[in-house]
Amino acid sequence: MKLFVYYKFLPNQYPELKTHVQQMQVLLQTQFPQLSAQVMKRPTPDELGQVTWMEIYELGSSDLSVFKLALDRAAAQEKLPNPRRTELFVNC
Repeated sequence: MKLFVYYKFLPNQYPELKTHVQQMQVLLQTQFPQLSAQVMKRPTPDELGQVTWMEIYELGSSDLSVFKLALDRAAAQEKLPNPRRTELFVNC
């Protein structure tokens, strides 16, 4: 199963965001050894100048509710943009 987390923000409000996301993902991977994580962004900003980023987590056999709680805590600690929207996808 994969968890997708996406959010929009103005780049000048979060100049070091990539570093914070990567630090958070490394921390989560130490807590959840089977976790695979990446971050992507849309190629262009929207009409308001906001960029959209997406964190992608492949959970393996990790418990979703436990992972989501850890993810929410880590995102708050790193002061990542809000709102953060999530979608879960599973294999067909």
